[in-house]
Amino acid sequence: MVVVTGCCGFIGSHLAERLLKEGEDVLGIDNFDPYYPRQLKMRNLKILRDYKKFQFVEESILGDLKHLFQGVSLVYHQAAIAGVRNSLRDPLRYVENNLLGTTNILNLSRNSGVKRVIFASSSSVYGEVGESELPIEESRKLKPISPYGYSKKLCEEICQMYSRIWGLAVVSLRYFTVYGPRQRPDEAFSKFIKKMLKGKRLEIYGSGEQTRDFTYVSDAVDATLLAAKRGQGVYNIASGSRISLNKALSLIARVSGLDPKIVRRKKQPGDVTHTWASISKAKKELDYRPKIGLEAGLREHFQWLRDEG
Repeated sequence: MVVVTGCCGFIGSHLAERLLKEGEDVLGIDNFDPYYPRQLKMRNLKILRDYKKFQFVEESILGDLKHLFQGVSLVYHQAAIAGVRNSLRDPLRYVENNLLGTTNILNLSRNSGVKRVIFASSSSVYGEVGESELPIEESRKLKPISPYGYSKKLCEEICQMYSRIWGLAVVSLRYFTVYGPRQRPDEAFSKFIKKMLKGKRLEIYGSGEQTRDFTYVSDAVDATLLAAKRGQGVYNIASGSRISLNKALSLIARVSGLDPKIVRRKKQPGDVTHTWASISKAKKELDYRPKIGLEAGLREHFQWLRDEG
């Protein structure tokens, strides 16, 4: 049996569904944190409950989960409180939940004989990176500029400690701006598309020339499963290319047939200017190959939001 924490969230639900399709017995854990509406996660849970090999427990990663980890061979630790801007409003909660929760999962795994833990980290651990340092290598010094990014950095360090001292095999995956169906409602593409569908104005922070390395969710899941088979250490998980926010908006307009009504706002604290990952390590060691281009991925994202209403 494998465990997926945060199984009702965005990446977690896609990952759990893929594992179930491949015939795995999956125990999903989620506490429906109120960061965004419970009903959105319940829709994801409904999909997973269609599979006979799925079990679900509503519980916090801070709780006593010892009884759940017996006979578990592999843990995909996706659960965390996310959101860079929100973390600036409540930093203590982010460090407490993400760091203590991850430590709890690692400790349970070590004491239960789990063979491997795959930890969901984030590109936010890098912080602000200059043009001359792009694309970002995994070896770059981590300088997060938000409590969320800092919490993920601390979690990675705890993962390394458990590997070094107790020999627990832990792989950390630094996901870069994952998008696609089921994306959180506070993330950029979901917000933009929903407002365009309603004819509302979009707030763009900064010039729009900031760039991102957008990663389609099925590619992120592919990389996660590959890491479970042969990964060691830390990997960037991304498309390996970048695009400006302005150009991404043009692509959304093209696939949707809708014109964005843009309002420019001041750049927000915690937002980095550029993200662009080197994925050479993941290609070499995991045989990771991103398959979904941005336009195709945005088309799927748009169709999902349009159908959801």
